Amino acid sequence: MADLEIYRIVGAGLAARRKKLRLKQSEVADQIGLTRASLANIERGRQKIMLHQIYRLASALKAESITDLVPSNFSFEQSSGPLMIEGSDVSEAQRAQIEQYVRRTGGGRK
Repeated sequence: MADLEIYRIVGAGLAARRKKLRLKQSEVADQIGLTRASLANIERGRQKIMLHQIYRLASALKAESITDLVPSNFSFEQSSGPLMIEGSDVSEAQRAQIEQYVRRTGGGRK
């Protein structure tokens, strides 16, 4: 189950980038050959993304490289599910960045 955390983090980053570009899910989905529902599931981390789709998304989201769409590192050992962030108005993208930072620095260990 912890392995799925990477898909949630990547998906939140994709959604944030798409929204920053003011693109609709349907527009991006059409460009990369997916349905809007599939892209929505990818953005929520409920659907695994394939490598060729990462390249297509990089183009559709005007990224210079696919490395702009994935975390520079990720520790599967430290993944233990989503962090609980209460009392804050952080967006999904901000939450993903916070989780990534906490996991990278070892702060998410129980």
